Amino acid sequence: MRLLPLLDTPNTVLVYKASLPETVRWQDYDWVARQALVAMQVELEPGENAVLKPNVTVGENYADPDTGITTHPGFVQGAIEHLLAHGARRGGVYILEDPRNTNDNEDRHWQGTGYPEVRDATGAKLRSPKTYTCVKKPVRKPLALPEMNVSRLAVAPNTVLINVPKLKTHNLGITTLCMKNLMGVVNVFDRHFCSQAWQEMPVDVRDHEGPRETWLTREMHELWQTGLAHRLIDLAQVVQPRLNLVEGVIAREGTGFNRGRNHALGLCIAGVNMVAVDSVASYLMGFDPRRLIYLKLAAGAGLGTNDLDRLAIYEMSDGEIVPCRDVEALRARPALRVISNIKGEDNTI
Repeated sequence: MRLLPLLDTPNTVLVYKASLPETVRWQDYDWVARQALVAMQVELEPGENAVLKPNVTVGENYADPDTGITTHPGFVQGAIEHLLAHGARRGGVYILEDPRNTNDNEDRHWQGTGYPEVRDATGAKLRSPKTYTCVKKPVRKPLALPEMNVSRLAVAPNTVLINVPKLKTHNLGITTLCMKNLMGVVNVFDRHFCSQAWQEMPVDVRDHEGPRETWLTREMHELWQTGLAHRLIDLAQVVQPRLNLVEGVIAREGTGFNRGRNHALGLCIAGVNMVAVDSVASYLMGFDPRRLIYLKLAAGAGLGTNDLDRLAIYEMSDGEIVPCRDVEALRARPALRVISNIKGEDNTI
């Protein structure tokens, strides 16, 4: 993949803020993705395949893309259409995700997500990381897991992995952006990082009875976060996207699932380094990336920087990419909130 050299460095992040109509439609998501990729001059090299990894979670009350819980399919369609016009071959584009945490690749698991419509419009193939399509890869410097069982598509030669997470908060990770979105390339039997991290908690915590919001302390929550962070860092050593595009046209606050609400921000945050993109994205959501556990640990592991002062942040102005004059002005107002289920904190939205 080729892109504008200015943006093809690990410490550079592009923030595109679009003006949105009162009612945001499918084509508005499509347009935002296209505008960002055109400005970044993204093109595939001859013979390269493209694999796009959105955040798609299918469950009661949040399969519909307009809930704001998943990466909107219109945004992914816009990205694919740009790639098809800039080097991608029809039949060489894949959408990789496991919407229902199952071990088969049947179309029914995608129903209601909007992604079958993207497939029909673009020719992209829907794929899930099933056991028979995964490969075990060793982790170079493991913090929790010595190997990762990941989709072959995510690590295939001559394949460009494009990470397309949703801009939203999460009840454990605080944010769920580029690094956490990669959990969806791991085989269904191995990807439950949150549950795995919980099993590492002290026995008296794991065996505690009653709703968590009645007893879970911040210290317990941060220990649990750390277990999740270790796994995300292990995964990032194995799977490294060529490009990250955070869809924040509509952002989501709350648990990351059905408890929460949406905010029309019109944002797309892009870059080649996950830690850098997550740091800028989390800052725009209202968080301090230097205090987020997974970003602190990822920076300490040498995966990137979570210090905005060390990042070159650019924005789009009249179709041109220019240094961002006022990052603070782009932040969500009010800041996005997390339902963390920590005792004594506001867990209502």
